[in-house]
This record gives sequence, structure tokens and C-alpha cells, in this order.
Amino acid sequence: MQDYYDKIGRFLPNKQIIRTPITAPISCKKMPHAISYNEVKLWQADPEDHEFRTKYLADLPDFLSSYFANKYIKLLQSQGRQAANSFLRHTLGGNIHARLNLVNQQYKTNKSSALSINFASEFAKLPTLTPHCINELSVEIAHYLEKHIQHLLDDRTFCLSANEIDAHSLEHKLYVAILVELKGINIDPPYFNDYKNGKLTNDNCVRALAKITNQEWWQKKLKTRRDYQHEHLAIAVGQVQKKASAYASRTCQSEWREQKRRNQKYLQKMAIENEQTGEQIPLDLQVYKSITNPAIRRVELMTRMRGFEDLADEMGYHGAFITLTAPSKYHSTYAKGGFVENWQGNNPRETQAYLCKIWSRIRAKLNREQIKFFGFRVAEPHHDGTPHWHILIFMRPEHLAQAFKIMWIYAMDEDSEEKGASINRFEFKDIDKQKGSATGYIAKYIAKNIDGYALDNEIDDQTGKNLKQTAKAISAWASRWKIRQFQQLGGAPVSVWRELRRLKNQKVANQIIDPILASADIGDWAAYTVHQGGPLVPRKDLKVRLAYEEKLNQYEEPFKKIKGIFAPIIGLASFICTRLINWKLVPKQKSTQDVDLKHRAKRSPWSSVNNCTPQDLSLKADHQITERQIIEQQLKIIGVPNDDLTINRLYLRQNIKINAKQYLKLDNQLNGVHLIISQAPVRTIKQQSDEVIEFEF
Repeated sequence: MQDYYDKIGRFLPNKQIIRTPITAPISCKKMPHAISYNEVKLWQADPEDHEFRTKYLADLPDFLSSYFANKYIKLLQSQGRQAANSFLRHTLGGNIHARLNLVNQQYKTNKSSALSINFASEFAKLPTLTPHCINELSVEIAHYLEKHIQHLLDDRTFCLSANEIDAHSLEHKLYVAILVELKGINIDPPYFNDYKNGKLTNDNCVRALAKITNQEWWQKKLKTRRDYQHEHLAIAVGQVQKKASAYASRTCQSEWREQKRRNQKYLQKMAIENEQTGEQIPLDLQVYKSITNPAIRRVELMTRMRGFEDLADEMGYHGAFITLTAPSKYHSTYAKGGFVENWQGNNPRETQAYLCKIWSRIRAKLNREQIKFFGFRVAEPHHDGTPHWHILIFMRPEHLAQAFKIMWIYAMDEDSEEKGASINRFEFKDIDKQKGSATGYIAKYIAKNIDGYALDNEIDDQTGKNLKQTAKAISAWASRWKIRQFQQLGGAPVSVWRELRRLKNQKVANQIIDPILASADIGDWAAYTVHQGGPLVPRKDLKVRLAYEEKLNQYEEPFKKIKGIFAPIIGLASFICTRLINWKLVPKQKSTQDVDLKHRAKRSPWSSVNNCTPQDLSLKADHQITERQIIEQQLKIIGVPNDDLTINRLYLRQNIKINAKQYLKLDNQLNGVHLIISQAPVRTIKQQSDEVIEFEF
């Protein structure tokens, strides 16, 4: 009893008994020195199972080990050691390691060359490298190869052995020597296909050597490989799926958003400058009005699609909506969750190549059977990043049944016996005009894959989320894997359409070009296609085509640059130049709107169909400044924001939409220029053609 009072009795009833929490026993183990940051986190959470975890996490890149470390710690804190260790054992100990091996084998380097040995550690951690580290690595590799080439040229034995065989074979021998070096890191040198086919010339050998000793060439190569490998590994471990992050990993989406932010910041700092006059236009304004603007891109696609549908109705063609999907072995995870057991390690680009191959075989067979069609194709991802196609085509109604059979045969050619193939791999729907238009069938897919326009209340059938929210993830997916989302099937080329629209309200004397120009100018895709020869016209029979100017790049490789348009049936006599002004990128000045033109050269005519008389440059400069001041003052009076963008658009005679029925525009009158409100967006051009500014370059 005395012992009781000595130990316990001191806690009297009027005193509070304080109970201290039971803490985990402090481990006697000492934390190893050479462990990663993720292993340090795991050690602090549970040092006892460090050796057990190392078996599963040691070979993983940091971004993957971080993913599993966070899940392990979460399970450890909520369910205990047994649940956390079981998670590692069942995931990394089983299927995931096999899936990771499938992916790593595709990017594996070997020690077959000095280059691969010297940079083995850098390539081993390539998926985790930052842009700065990639830039440093590209400099080191380019410098190493430059020294290697110089060493070979200094070797008289190497040079003499080449000259003994052929007087012009030294370049080829240098190319082969570099090919051996690059083979160790699994990268093909430039012109590798020409080398395999025996078509490699001495000039191309020299160009190839110039490229592989250029840091910029390596930076692009390494960044692309890093991006592919990083996302491919994320797909392998299940980070890209409906239950984690649909379409693209969270890292991929974050990097895409950051790149967009950096691009926007760059655009705001730069301008395009007329090389002849020095006049500058803000670069962000140029991009805003170009096809790179998602809203403009979407509107153009819908215009083309609607034009095709109108043509199909006039021709008596019927529409069909087709969905083409790859076999299960190309898919990483199931829609309901869980890994696909027979996944063969393909990335989305490889699956896209498979779909392209299937479609090329279908197209060739339809051509042999004299079944003509036209339409559009949209490529979009499943929840796990695997692409599938939606195709809207128009053809004669009597050909629909035969076309269905042909497409079915080729779509089911590979793994046709697998479960669910007949349901999931191919779908062919006749479009019922009473239920909706053909354009309506594909409109949702176009908006979903661009900007999610008008899809606020629509639900994505892949993820169950709002379609507008998933549009950014799909854009990140397409950007990461460099997959072409939209493709026109048949019809006249959109490149000519865009080039004609640069001419705007021009009229030409050429009776072949003028109706095509007028159709493009008013945005009538159906009329443009008809005047070009119809939706089934072969490329060789187009009425108007692009004209190119040949130039040389920094490696002295010839490339073609669009210069204008012409009518092949007439020849170069019909050529119309659409790009007379040469622009260059320059840092933006404080004010790029009111550029002093007093001491600058006379600008070239806007197009080959304009005839301009010389004018005094000083008067023109004063006239330009006065017009801008008038616009700014009148905008203040009517209460419209007088920002630089609005002033620029009005100065260029573009319409500003005020409401659903009214447009604001600048009108030339006897007593000067005035802002007027019109009921329709009438496009006008400046009377003095040398003051018209074209933004695209």
C-alpha cells in the first residue's frame, strides 16, 4: 500500500492527471547516407522496412518513386505497415515492374560506343532532367562529337584508308563513324533513311555532321525523348487513367500550362517588324488573329465541315459516322480500372501509327473498288492516352453497305478473336438527318479537342467530368505526343484557302482565280471547293495551287516557303504574290503603334493586283498618327474601351462587334475618318494600299 501511495497517490482528486501519448519506439538504425530524397521521406515515416522498400523503389526514376512513396506513407498512416508493404508487394513486385521493363527497353542505351559510356548516367536519368539540365547535356554531347570528328580528321590512317577506296568517301566514312556513336544511345542521325536505302550523298553527309555538332539540334532531340519517356513511364505505372489523371499525367498537364504561360510572356515582349519600313506590330496581336488562336481554329474547322455537308446534300451523298479503335494490347488500363494484362508497351504515337496504317489500307481498297468519299477525321485519346479515331465521311448511298464491309475487314484484321472486339473496335453509323446534321455529329468532338466551346453542361463519356474541363488535358496530350488531331479527307486544300483570304476584298482579272478568291473571301467553303474542282478532285487537277519560293536553311538544306498562288492551267503568268512584306522578329518597343516613318523607305505594294502612286512619306506618317488619335478620341466619346488592340483593329479597317446586331467600324469621309455603327460586319480596305498591314508571316 505504501508503494501505491509513493507512486500513484501523489495524484490527488483535485489535480488533473495528464496522460502522455504513446510514441513509436525510436529505431536504433542509422539512416544510410547515399539515399534519395524520397527514401529519406520513407525512412522518417518508417525506418524498419527500408531494406524491404529498396527492392522495389531503387530502380525507379525520382518522379515515379515519389508517386509510390506518397501512396505508401498515406497507407502507412491510415492502415499500418502491413497494408503499406502489401501495396508495394502487389504493385511494384508484380505487374508494374514488368510494364516498366517493357517501356525502358525502348529507350535503353548500351555500351557499344564511347558516347554511350561517357554519358550513361545522364541518359539513365533523362526522364527526370530539367530543361536547364537538358540544355547543358546537349552542349556537352555536341562538343564531344565535334572533338571526335576532329580527332578522326587528324588521324592520317583514317583519312588515307578512305581516299584509297574512293576520292569522295571520306564524308561517308565520317558519317558511319558517327552512326556507330549514336547507335549506343538509340538515336538515329540525320538522313538515316537515305543511308539505309543507299541514297546518301556527300552533301547530305556534311549537313548531317553539321547538325549533330549543333547544340540546338541536340536540345530538340533530347527534350523530345525526355518528354516521350517521362509520359510513357507514367502510362506504364497507371498515372494516366480515369482513376488518376485522364488523357495526360498531372506532370504533363502542368508542364503544358507552364509552357503556355512562357509562350504568352514571350509574345508580349516581341513584335514583328517590316524589314523595308521598320514598322512594328505586336506579336501577341498577330497570334491573336491567326489560326493558332483556338477559337479561330475551331470556327474554321466548323466552316469547312458545314461546307462539306452542304455539298453532300447537293450531290445526293449520305453521311456515315465511324469510330476506329486499336486492339486491347495497345491499351494500358481498363476504363473501370486495372491494368490490361496483354499491354505490349506501346505509346500513343505507336498506336496512332497503327490507326494510320489501317486507314491507308481501307482507303486503298475503297479506291480500287471505285468508292469515292470525302469528309473529316478527328483523333482523340481514351482515358489512358491511347488514341482512337472518329471519322465523318460522305459517299453515294449505294456504296455504304460495301464500304462498311471493307472497313470491318481491315479494322478487325488484327486480334479479331479477342473478347469484345466486334463491339469495341469498330462502329459504323448511318447519319439520320431527321435526328441531326452531320456537322452536329462531329461538332462536339471538334470543340472537345480544341477549347471546349459551348460544352459547359456536357459530360465526357471517358471520364465522367465536364467536357470543357477536359479540353486542356486533351490539348496537353496532343502537344506531348505530337499527334495530328484533325485531318481533312478529300476536297480542296485549306492552305490555298488561307492564302486567298490574305488578299481579302481584292478582285483579279483572271477568271479562274477570281471566283475561287471571292468564295474564300466570304468564307464559303462549299463554293470554294466547287470552284476548285469539287470535293473529289485529285490534287493534280486543282484550279488554284500554292506557289513556293525555294530557300536554304542554316544547314544549306533547301526548303520551300509559300510565296503566293497561281493557276496551273495558265502557268506562272497567273502568279499572285500574297507575301510581299518580309517580317522579322524583334523586341517590342514601348509603343509599336505610332512608328515614325519619316526617314524610312517606301513600302512595297500590298499585292500584285494593286497599283500605287508614290506619296510623300512625311505626310503619310502624319496622316497615320492623326487617324489613330482620332480613333482614340472618338472611342472615348462613345464609351468604348480605347485600348491598343481596339485602336489597331479599327485602324486596319476591321469591325468591332458591339452587340448581337451592331458593329463599329472606321469610315472614310470627305472631312476625314469617323467611327460609325453598322448593322452588318462589312469588310473594307484602306484606300491607300501601302498602309494595309498583314499580320501573318
